[in-house]
Amino acid sequence: MLDNEKIFFNAGQIVRVKHEGLDNVPNMMVVEKVSRSMIKNGEKDTVFLGIKTRWFDKNGVLQEAIFSTKDLIHVN
Repeated sequence: MLDNEKIFFNAGQIVRVKHEGLDNVPNMMVVEKVSRSMIKNGEKDTVFLGIKTRWFDKNGVLQEAIFSTKDLIHVN
């Protein structure tokens, strides 16, 4: 993948962490794109933080976290 190639996920899509060697990697549902606005030198700037996902752990407890798009892959 090229450095300037962007990856976009939409709410409701199913994703998972793409790193190899991790135990118990669940499928997660994309909830939303997370960004924050900051005012710097009188100008408003929006910073992208990541993709908020939700999933159920092995005990059935709902979990939520924000991941970088580079750490996620789309599950078909």
